[in-house]
Order: sequence, then structure tokens, then C-alpha cells
Amino acid sequence: MDVRLDVFSSRRFPGWRKGLTLGVGLLLGASLSACGDPDWQGTDWTKNYQDSFETQISAQASAMPASSDRAYQPSPDGTPNSPVAYHSPPMLSYEDRPLDENVAGSLELADYVKALRVAKLDPWISGPGPYTLFAIPNAAMERLSARWPGGLLAPANRGQLVHILGYTIAHGKWDEAALRRAIHRNHGRAIGLKTLYGDLLGVQISPQTGELILENTAGQTNRLWGKSFPQSNGVLYFTQDTLLPVPTLRPLSTGSKHGHR
Repeated sequence: MDVRLDVFSSRRFPGWRKGLTLGVGLLLGASLSACGDPDWQGTDWTKNYQDSFETQISAQASAMPASSDRAYQPSPDGTPNSPVAYHSPPMLSYEDRPLDENVAGSLELADYVKALRVAKLDPWISGPGPYTLFAIPNAAMERLSARWPGGLLAPANRGQLVHILGYTIAHGKWDEAALRRAIHRNHGRAIGLKTLYGDLLGVQISPQTGELILENTAGQTNRLWGKSFPQSNGVLYFTQDTLLPVPTLRPLSTGSKHGHR
């Protein structure tokens, strides 16, 4: 049975202590050692890919966020310098295509997509799902990777990589409307989404701004970047930073305790 919501006690907003529970289910992993290689479950990935012939065709597409436009800098001395060479074409998310195809088409998610492939988690988001993906943009991925000796993608850090990326994949199809309805049914308190390896990802509404905010069980938060994008097998969000599951292995190098808020 697929668990989509579970008990979540918010530490960031003390008034929200009770979470919403809708059923029970199977946890995919309980330790980082098990997370080291998703293939330990014996999943036959050849049967996990979405069948295009069974997908309803849609002509709807939306432009995904990008920061690459800021890479162009005009010549300081006025020398002709065509911006065409730096032009970034719109990166579209197609509603009738699965998560893996749309994220692969985003320059802003290039580092995240590479990390998913290194961790061998990309087959999860290619199948029927549904999954809700909280994708990490390039700048945030680079800051996170720099905290680990040799980089987060180094073979020695594979367990941490898989665990962290698994925390960005939640079961179920959760667009903004669905999240707000669930929070409303829970009397305005935070809800917990079950992620790939069983960690809870909290979602709450900021009392100050009314925006949706992500939270881990340690009370650290992350904001969303723009709206959600419907996918044939779920929902895609862009986040503004990274949010780690708790517990997770810490990098050997020293760093700020709350550096990934």
C-alpha cells in the first residue's frame, strides 16, 4: 500500500504539533547502508518505464524556471557583443511526458539530473508513479556538494547521495491545490509526505506569506521556486535550496549546522 501522508510534528511552527495520517504502508529502507544501492530491492526496471501508448496526449506545456539568462554580461567598453550567443531558449515542461524526460530538458536541473543518474534513482521517476518531485537547482546542488570531501557524487559518498535525493521524491501526486486541501483538512497544521526511503517531508503554509514551505523533522525549511508543473506520472516542483532528511550522515568537513535552510 502506498503511504502518501503521515504524522508530522512541525518544529519550525510550534503551534502545529499534530500531523495527518491516512493509512499505513511499506517503508522502502531504514538505513543508509541499504540506501547505498536502490537495486537491493530486486526491482525489474525494464517494466517500470511509462508506456507512451497508454498516456493521454496533451498539448499543454509550461516554461520552467531558469537563472541562465543572468549569465550574459554586456561588454563594459561598448564593444559589440551579441547576446544571441548567450540566449537561453525556453525550457518547457510537457504535461503528457514523465518526470524524467522533463527534468532532463531543464538546464537549471542539470546537476540534479546527473546526481539522480549517479545514484541510479532516475528509473523511479520514469515509471507510472505517481510521484511528486522537489527538484534542486544547480546553484543549490553545487553548494551542497561542496560540503562533502571530494563532492557529493564521489563513490565514497554514495549512501548519503542516495538518501538525500530520495528525500526529494515523494509518493503521490501533490500539486498546490492538493497540498492546501490536505493542510486545510488537518486544521491548518503541517502534513507529512512519505518520501522514497520512508523519511517524512513536512509541508505547511507560512502564516506570514501564505506560501507553501517544506520542512524536515529537525525544523529546517526550504522554499519552492515558482509554481508546480503537472507531469504524466506526477508533479514537478523547483526548490530554492536543499533540505536534508534527518538523520543523515554528516560530511567529514566542518560546516554550518543550518547551512542548507
